Amino acid sequence: MTDENIKNEYRFNSRFRKYVDRYCAQHKIPVSEALRHEIVRQVCMSYTEV
Repeated sequence: MTDENIKNEYRFNSRFRKYVDRYCAQHKIPVSEALRHEIVRQVCMSYTEV
């Protein structure tokens, strides 16, 4: 999954966006950094509708 795909999922997938926002709050990091973390990428795959 490319960086652009993950950014689009964040923009348009409310469930994934809520997960990332919680992750950022817990780890005190910006969204741009969280989207590069491997665990967030794996969760993105599970939230992505095929």
